[in-house]
Amino acid sequence: FEVAKAEFAAAKKAGLKDILDARKAAAKPAAAEEDVKEPPKEIVTAQIAGIEVMDLEDAVKALWKINIYAESGMGCTGPIIRVSDANLEKAHEELKKAGYIN
Repeated sequence: FEVAKAEFAAAKKAGLKDILDARKAAAKPAAAEEDVKEPPKEIVTAQIAGIEVMDLEDAVKALWKINIYAESGMGCTGPIIRVSDANLEKAHEELKKAGYIN
């Protein structure tokens, strides 16, 4: 425990907290803070995986903002966004542009 204590003290002295806070603020898209209306519901059978669980609802709202109906959920291997088959490609491109997926 002493080694870990010394390492954390050194990291704190080097400014790790400031670096992490700056990254966290820069990584959060501004679209999530807006009040976005939900588009008309559609049947959602396609899914997009690879989204960080903490960004899931923000990603859904980003799609709603461009009038793509989406729902968040949990798949077998983690968080997913469900969209209609017709909007899958456009939603995937938009989430990639917004930085939610690679």
